[in-house]
Amino acid sequence: MPSWREGSGMRFRNVEAALTRGAPTPVPFDPSMVDEIPEPASRLLRHAIAPGTPLGSRVHLRQTGSVVQAGRRLRLAADEVLVPLRGFVWSARGRLGPVTLRVRDHYLAGDGAVDIRVLGVPLGGERGPDTVASSRGRLAAESLWVPSMLLPQPGVAWAAVDENRARVDLSIDGATESVVLTVDPDGRITELAMTRWGDVGVERHQRIPYGFRVRAERTFGGYTIAASVEGGWWYGTDRFDPTAASIFAIDAAQFR
Repeated sequence: MPSWREGSGMRFRNVEAALTRGAPTPVPFDPSMVDEIPEPASRLLRHAIAPGTPLGSRVHLRQTGSVVQAGRRLRLAADEVLVPLRGFVWSARGRLGPVTLRVRDHYLAGDGAVDIRVLGVPLGGERGPDTVASSRGRLAAESLWVPSMLLPQPGVAWAAVDENRARVDLSIDGATESVVLTVDPDGRITELAMTRWGDVGVERHQRIPYGFRVRAERTFGGYTIAASVEGGWWYGTDRFDPTAASIFAIDAAQFR
């Protein structure tokens, strides 16, 4: 039997196949669908989804960006299949000097893993309950890239925080992840904040602040989404280091 690392390529392909298999028949968006949720949330969704847009359940994203690793900024290009409430698979490529680095990350059905390879050789990875919990938090945060999946439905519960902020509680495989979105008067998301399971800057895994600010947005096929974000662990606290922030842009988005 192959080891987890030896079989990771097949694992990620299987996750991607599961996430892209089939799709419900889309119905068009009607702004009245959000009449009964708190005003900041309804304002957000009316801005994010044009009337009549077919309501998809997943998106294929192409991204470019950078993260800081060991004090060096690493530029990445990535593809992601994202299905809020269910899972994601993310595959990124970058360079460490003259060598190619590949990072894969996924979550589906209570299982998550990270795999890192240099020149095709396993360099490291993460798996286990803590990785699963952290990946589930990532799935919740990235749900804003499929606004149709934030419409009222089982597993999605909205509450107003104040006139400019709304909290959405997402039920994912029996766990609840809560995300607070700041919305400007026109319905644009300006900031996301949550507590996510992780161990950055602490001795053991725990829920710690996580989030990002939205620097720009773009419209793809009737959906207006955050197209440039900057943030990371400890966002919104004195421990957040802006010079080490992760920065990502959405270059293309296809909804199904």
